[in-house]
Amino acid sequence: MLKVENVSKKYGDFQAVDNISFRIDKGEIFGIVGPNGAGKTSIIKMIVGLIEPSEGEIWISRYNIKTMGEKAKQLIGYLPEESPVYEDMTAMEYLDFFGEIYGIGRQEVRERAEAILNDLNLKHLNRKLGEMSKGMRRKVAIARSLINNPELLVYDEPTSGLDPITSNYVMEYIRNLKGEKTILLTTHNLYQAEKICDRILILKDGRMVALDRVDGIKQRFGGVKYTLRFRLGNLTGIHLPVESRNGCKVALCSSVEEVNTLAREVVRRGGEILDIESHAPSLEEIFLTVVS
Repeated sequence: MLKVENVSKKYGDFQAVDNISFRIDKGEIFGIVGPNGAGKTSIIKMIVGLIEPSEGEIWISRYNIKTMGEKAKQLIGYLPEESPVYEDMTAMEYLDFFGEIYGIGRQEVRERAEAILNDLNLKHLNRKLGEMSKGMRRKVAIARSLINNPELLVYDEPTSGLDPITSNYVMEYIRNLKGEKTILLTTHNLYQAEKICDRILILKDGRMVALDRVDGIKQRFGGVKYTLRFRLGNLTGIHLPVESRNGCKVALCSSVEEVNTLAREVVRRGGEILDIESHAPSLEEIFLTVVS
């Protein structure tokens, strides 16, 4: 559905994006994460045709964004991080306006708009946008991105500035579009990215640090750790680091094999196994490690 090949972007002497390549399959939710200045928004703007790559090619379906940009853009629904609305318009007037830009008949726009806004649980369709909360205006902007029934949704920080309840509602709505739409999004919320994205690209200083499914990234950069709590008087010959906590011994193991070896040794010496806990690092923990 989307192919980015060896794309770079320079602003003068500043290298904002450095030789990035990835593909997004039809029906996939693909996330791009990275600290401020990592190149996320530059990539988004190149994909939707707002700026041109310094090098490389971008394809949306069979259309090259550089040479067949108008046809490519017809397949896109774009939501920028900052999405001003016409405050004197009502939600329905606003969507009518954009439907007309896309050449969609008014009756069809009304039907689509009512269905989308109903799914987004947005009422007060005849209230002016300037009188709506930021969360309500964001929902209207999402509806605008869908009004042309695009195949590819490109969302830059879709929950930026929203309260937790509205933020979770919006992300759940996006997740429910999976399969029906192909979705590319950027976000600073690593918990949400881990929850809804099929694959994630981690950027740092315009370069790709990792690209994989969440479990693949965890395995590569973190892996599951195990904590074994036990009681044993003599620790001679125990080669793992062991701490004393609350009247027992605690060992951190990096594999199931280490857990089994230590547990067998404790039992052989007449000790007692109290419990074994596993811990998989969150995407946020890994992110902080790899971009710091």
